[in-house]
Amino acid sequence: VLDILDAVPHEIRQRGGQKNLLRRNQFGFSLSGPVRIPFLYDGARRTFFSLNYEGVRERIARSSLRTVAIEPERRGDFSLTVDPSGAPLPIFDPATVRPNPAYNPSQPVSRDNLEFLKDPFPANRIPGSRIDPVSRSALGYYPLPNADAGPFFRNNYFIVSPETNTADGMIARVDHTFLEKHRLSVSWSFTNGISGAARLIPGPADSAPADRDFANRRGAIEHILTLSPQTVNTASFEAQTNISENVSDVSGWPQRLGLRGVSSGAFPFLDLANYLDMGRYTPQARTARNSFTFTEALSHKRGRHSLRFVSQLARQQVNTFIPAVPAGAYYFSWRYTSLPGIVNTGLAFASFLLGGPSSADIALVPSPSYFRNWTWTIGVQDVWELRPDLTLSFGLSLLAAAPRTEFYDRQSIVDLAAPNPENGRPGALVFANRDGFGRAFQPVV
Repeated sequence: VLDILDAVPHEIRQRGGQKNLLRRNQFGFSLSGPVRIPFLYDGARRTFFSLNYEGVRERIARSSLRTVAIEPERRGDFSLTVDPSGAPLPIFDPATVRPNPAYNPSQPVSRDNLEFLKDPFPANRIPGSRIDPVSRSALGYYPLPNADAGPFFRNNYFIVSPETNTADGMIARVDHTFLEKHRLSVSWSFTNGISGAARLIPGPADSAPADRDFANRRGAIEHILTLSPQTVNTASFEAQTNISENVSDVSGWPQRLGLRGVSSGAFPFLDLANYLDMGRYTPQARTARNSFTFTEALSHKRGRHSLRFVSQLARQQVNTFIPAVPAGAYYFSWRYTSLPGIVNTGLAFASFLLGGPSSADIALVPSPSYFRNWTWTIGVQDVWELRPDLTLSFGLSLLAAAPRTEFYDRQSIVDLAAPNPENGRPGALVFANRDGFGRAFQPVV
């Protein structure tokens, strides 16, 4: 590898960097030949194998330019904070909200006609005693500015981090011919790997996507029967599974931050509006997709017609566990610390310091979901060679598809025809396999 030949992006060189990380190593091998076991079996004419392996090791630099709170803001001092026009941005105390007795409802809300009064913090500084202890703890994992690309302390955090991809895969196949007209093929393949997202914040407060482990497995068996020179029957069965799992640090972070009433150990998701967020929205997730497919195909050549009849039955399973924001999501906005109804006042980060989210939610997903469905397809195709330079193809296929079910019937839907038990009006939440409803709510089509 010759680094001297690598191009360095402008944004990296502009901020003092000298290298751009780009590494991709791809390697593997392939073996094939007859199956021979000394003194036991010689498959030189009947049995053959192939074995292929491939590995990938990749690192690609990803740069990101974001805005984080400057050091005085982290202490509650917003005397240097300005609005987009560069004017001082006042921070108001939400504990002092009260109705304005002089408000005129016939006139629009303005600084001269406020519906509610609210006192600014003296000198635009939040007292240390008012800073929320959870926010104070979270700030210990929040980065400081390290750049000055934008005006008014904006675009002040620049990070270059590698996005990684590590994967290993192998395909093995054995073909065996017996009784002259029969050929049996068995194949097996797998892939294991991990996909690493580029970091935005070093440490547990990172808001970049979680690293993802993945594993794929596929096995297939195929039997080919040559009934005659014109007729061949092929039967095959294939089973495949794809597993994906987010990898994240869930070692009791809400408790370490002092956040009560949260069962998950992941770092909570903190949305800081125009500043870099903390925590992941989906730190934990696991999904396994399984499919089983049986195919029967008959091919027949008759004169200028090539006929093919196919029947395929497929069964799908999706086992998934995706608890979004298991440690809670807390959304902070400028309104909590603004003058009510007046723009360019208040700041989301100031609302965060006071522990005043504008909204919050948490997902309670006690167990995975196990979804199932199946499809059956039958078809016929005719390829008609009218003359050497003209071929016509005709085909007809029928598909039967079952709607999705959940193994334990943990599904619900709003039925617009069902009466609501609260008011008797049409439209109510109904549940699978209860009160006369089927497991899938819909028929096979």
